[in-house]
Amino acid sequence: MIVKSLPAESTLGSLSQKVKTCDGGKSVSGEVKVMKKVLVAIDGGEVSKSVVDYAFHYAAREKDAEMIFFHVIESSEAKDVSVPGYTAHVIPPEEEVKSHFENMIREVRDASGYDVTSYRVEVTYGVSYEEIIDFAENEDVFMIMIGHRRMTRLKRFFLGSVAAKVVAHAPCSVYVHRPKELME
Repeated sequence: MIVKSLPAESTLGSLSQKVKTCDGGKSVSGEVKVMKKVLVAIDGGEVSKSVVDYAFHYAAREKDAEMIFFHVIESSEAKDVSVPGYTAHVIPPEEEVKSHFENMIREVRDASGYDVTSYRVEVTYGVSYEEIIDFAENEDVFMIMIGHRRMTRLKRFFLGSVAAKVVAHAPCSVYVHRPKELME
């Protein structure tokens, strides 16, 4: 597990804000619960399913976390479509991919037994680590969860690790999930 720069005053506990509201001309003070946005980067593999399971465990424990499951459709996901004399690389439609991940996440949630309802699924096109960082900045997320899958040293040297790039450039804390049973 790698955790980057957790704020000391609110490591993983509850966040709340004092606010004033108007009630018929009167000012009323109260406390409003602020949901912590947690970006869960997923790619559909076994490690990704394990991250989703851990995210639901975290959300059930923290009670104030909004989980945002995020998948980036890369050009490597394109399928070859051929007609006589021509082959095209077709990237799957965003809605099709989103539906696939919604089903996967629902299955993992149901199997986990956690009653977590505060989550959403987002899908976009691009380069994984860049889109994860941009989304985290734009949504002002509290933390990013990402899986780490084993690569050969040669492959890691040439391609780099998405998790390592996210840790290096993230605007917030990053939890890197390395399930032991899948790493062996």
